[in-house]
Amino acid sequence: MNAMSARARRAGMGLTAFGAAAATMVLVAPQASAWVSDISVGGSNQQVGCAYTVTATVAVDRLLSVSFTDNGTAITGSPVTPSLLSNSVTIQWTPTTAGAHTIQATQDFISKSTVVQVAASSAFGSVGCGLNGLFPSLSG
Repeated sequence: MNAMSARARRAGMGLTAFGAAAATMVLVAPQASAWVSDISVGGSNQQVGCAYTVTATVAVDRLLSVSFTDNGTAITGSPVTPSLLSNSVTIQWTPTTAGAHTIQATQDFISKSTVVQVAASSAFGSVGCGLNGLFPSLSG
């Protein structure tokens, strides 16, 4: 019984050491394969009152939802659940104020962000959405 308990103790210590080593590897592993790997905002010359598509690329986990924020405030329609067949999720974003907007996508504590400069709405209001550069002499 003495030899048996010594073997059991050694086996227990081996399993404990293996568990500690595995936990350490998980905690110090680099985040090279992050969940949200990219974020982009469609269009150009974004302006107040116009809708734009925000796309987040999901590199690893397609089961957990992706939350989108604009300067820390949830974007309407967020969070979005990815499709198992696609590596990206999208949401529509309509800025309500001019200036710098930090658009962020977060999934399971891993996030990516981009900064978008938003101009004031055009003299045409929402009718002017998508007309950027079409009538340069009328816009300023």
